Amino acid sequence: MKPFDVFAPGKALAIFSTLLLAGCGGAGGGSLGGPQPIPKPAQVGDLPPALLPGVAVMKFRSVGNEWAALTERLRAIEDVTAPDRQLLTATVNARAATTIDAPEGWSLIDFAIHPSGEITLVLASDHELRLQRRAAGGALIGDSVLADAQAATDPFIGDARTIPDPQSLVPHGTRDALRVAAVGEDLILTYRSGRNAVVTQWLTHLAGGTFTRRWRTLVEPGVAVDQVRLISGSFDPFGSLDNQWHVTLDVDAQGRSAIAVSLAHTDLPAGHRDYFHEPVDPALISGAIVTVLDSTGLRLGATPIDIHVPAEVHAVRWAGDTVIVAGRMLTTRKDDGSGWDGFLANLKFGDPAARLQVLDFDRGDVIFDIAAFDDGRVGIVGSTAYLQNPSGGSISEHSDLLLAVLPAAGAAAERLPLPGYLGHNQLRTIAAWRGNWLIAGMQNGPGTHTADANPALLTCNGFLR
Repeated sequence: MKPFDVFAPGKALAIFSTLLLAGCGGAGGGSLGGPQPIPKPAQVGDLPPALLPGVAVMKFRSVGNEWAALTERLRAIEDVTAPDRQLLTATVNARAATTIDAPEGWSLIDFAIHPSGEITLVLASDHELRLQRRAAGGALIGDSVLADAQAATDPFIGDARTIPDPQSLVPHGTRDALRVAAVGEDLILTYRSGRNAVVTQWLTHLAGGTFTRRWRTLVEPGVAVDQVRLISGSFDPFGSLDNQWHVTLDVDAQGRSAIAVSLAHTDLPAGHRDYFHEPVDPALISGAIVTVLDSTGLRLGATPIDIHVPAEVHAVRWAGDTVIVAGRMLTTRKDDGSGWDGFLANLKFGDPAARLQVLDFDRGDVIFDIAAFDDGRVGIVGSTAYLQNPSGGSISEHSDLLLAVLPAAGAAAERLPLPGYLGHNQLRTIAAWRGNWLIAGMQNGPGTHTADANPALLTCNGFLR
């Protein structure tokens, strides 16, 4: 992929020492209203820490008075992606959050917070997965390496000699290839193994912070997955270079799992068709396959999402009996680099096809997370107003925060105004927080080439509102 040379470094990144925040939304019922015209300062104990210098906020979740946020320090482009993430966790009115780092040689990838307030962390090395169970205040309860002897013999459609380590539970290209969700005190874990197979497990929580397997389901067989690189540049703003390895997961109140697996840079369409003997169009090369499992791990069906153009998948969410998948797609290859749009794909449970909705707000757009509100509306967060090399992968040094609400999936979106900041700005997560909705992400971050000449510019400010 070619660099976008006209986006050269040189724009200074502003460091903001204060940030005035207000809770997003009304007084309850899962509704998201417009932001306050003049944000109000957060009261002590009302919100988690407002400004987090040097890191981006990737995920926020809460239950009762407990909350947890996954943060990430930005890293230069690397062939095998090893995120540098921490977990912040605290209770309402706590004077400070507890910071949890991964042990040496491991990366903290994802977490789930349970009704008890306890938290399960999943960590990855280049070959293994590890589970930690922690109390609401962060104290370690249990720590164990995940065993999965079946992974070494999961089906691979193609030449298995291309797999560097078939015994591994982590794919060759990135450690960031798993997602988790809480089901009561239990855990649903979806991951891509060293054979590139996608596996989902229901892990039952036991005393002492350990787990036992309730069921294991093969979601997708192993297939060839391409490595994608830039020929220059120091940062990957949207995680595009390892997006083909990612999986996305959501679990509903019935215990049904929805798993979206990207098709880009993979042989998955042919592999899925050959293994499951299900009709998949040979022309399908971009989009996703969304598989639904019931609470016993039984496959209820798999639905292809055909996007026809280059696309990335970043989120999946249940909304009643509908599964919503979100990301970005290259709608039009424009000379000015503004052809990327956000998308939502809506899959009504039982319908054979997905309905694709293209969302064009301002030049380039990407959707990172989705919220399904109780009144039927849908909230989306992401990034907008960026440009990308029309013949490559480089992203411009500026983008704006994106927050929008749709009356229902498939309806027109209303973008809500947010403050503008210098540099690259992203909303990465939206989640319930004490009767309202909290949004979080990063501001003043770098584009692809911002830090080429000065690695110190590879930084940002994380925030929660």
